[in-house]
Amino acid sequence: MNKGKWILLLLIFIAGFTSAQKSGKYGKSRGDFFGGAEDYRDISKNGLQISFGPNYTLAPKNLTYNGVDAALANRPYDATVDPSGRLGGFIDIGMAHYRLKSSKVLGAIYKLRKDNKPIKCIGGNLFHRFDWGLGFDYIGGAEKTIVNYPTFNLTNESKGSFYNGYLYGRVTADRFTQLNDKWHLETGLGLNFNYALFGVSQDSIKKVEETKMPYIAPSAPLRFQKDFMVQLHGHLGFNYRIRRGDYLVFGFYLPAVGFYEWNKAKPTIQWYSSNYYPLHLQVKWIHHFTKKSNGCNTGSPEDRKRNEEYMQNR
Repeated sequence: MNKGKWILLLLIFIAGFTSAQKSGKYGKSRGDFFGGAEDYRDISKNGLQISFGPNYTLAPKNLTYNGVDAALANRPYDATVDPSGRLGGFIDIGMAHYRLKSSKVLGAIYKLRKDNKPIKCIGGNLFHRFDWGLGFDYIGGAEKTIVNYPTFNLTNESKGSFYNGYLYGRVTADRFTQLNDKWHLETGLGLNFNYALFGVSQDSIKKVEETKMPYIAPSAPLRFQKDFMVQLHGHLGFNYRIRRGDYLVFGFYLPAVGFYEWNKAKPTIQWYSSNYYPLHLQVKWIHHFTKKSNGCNTGSPEDRKRNEEYMQNR
């Protein structure tokens, strides 16, 4: 993807963010925009989320193979496969859903212990938010193979690289740990589903293979990821409260288990003779929706109390 497209995506995001900042009902005080004044909006537990950022494929260390070449009178050889990562990018748009009710399981445990301590929303759940998105993921990698014949003092080198474009969906469940009034630590797990829309053509792969010596196949098996893949990923992020109802998350997610295509559960993209781990550095913007109200009605007292308790902990 060229730089012009990335700049366009960034401008669209900034324009959307600016528009959202102007929407809703705010007080007249300048402090309203910085969280200093009371915000009387009735915030929904659902909101819009936009995630984007660069990705980079982490590659394993060099792999070395030894053998003999039957085509050259069984002369010995050693081959080194050197994979390397490439920079890509992604964007997804979807929704975020916050859990405001206390855990029934934790409540039952408290009741068995005859503990009348009130259950806080933040501490009373296994996860506090799950968010999902649909978007585009552009992932690449490269590989270099060096074959050395010590008998002939001969070295052969071949290279291959790829960029695959995926239509993908992601869902992630996170739990919060409060650091201070503005920051929370997020830790979570999720699933991503990728389907390859385009990538390196089979013709170009064949041309690369023609440059490789025939003994590479049994020593460094070639395998190309299927178009569809499912992975379990881990997420770590730092959540910053811009104001009540608007948050920025700076973090990353990295695949932990691969379900499909199964490769001994390795959460990788297999290409040529290597496996690549796609690390995604993520910037996420979450904007809560404002509940519609008639006149001065801002919901039931219980709803307001639960919402205030949650937002005080956020």
